[in-house]
Amino acid sequence: MAIPDAKSALLEALSALLNGNRDMGEMETMLPILVEYLRAFARSDFVCAMVPSPPGRVAEYEGVDGVARAWGDWGETFESVRAEAEELREGPEAVALFVNQIAVTKHGGVEISQPSAMVWLFEGELVRRLEFHLDRGAALRAGGL
Repeated sequence: MAIPDAKSALLEALSALLNGNRDMGEMETMLPILVEYLRAFARSDFVCAMVPSPPGRVAEYEGVDGVARAWGDWGETFESVRAEAEELREGPEAVALFVNQIAVTKHGGVEISQPSAMVWLFEGELVRRLEFHLDRGAALRAGGL
């Protein structure tokens, strides 16, 4: 049996998610699964980016361990963050997953909902970059989708 490339493995997992209940769970549950995937399929120069709604500074985190730092920075103001998968877009060198983030603030317990996207950018058979976007149009442009 052949070992799948990064894009094939990702598409298989995301397709199963989209054909299921679409609940990606809490950030603490998702993160280890994402990191495990990236440990298997990320390039040595992999970068994770948190891309705010324009205008804003893109925060970049080097290496697979940077994903946990990125999520830690993003989630520090929230009591909880969970996501629901909505739609998958695929191109030759990228995969985008539209999600709806539901977060509860630490102060006041206010629940907020934010449409967003995750974009995996591939080079060869490996992931070179993962971007988290608050603007879905920007996510599609980043992935050439």
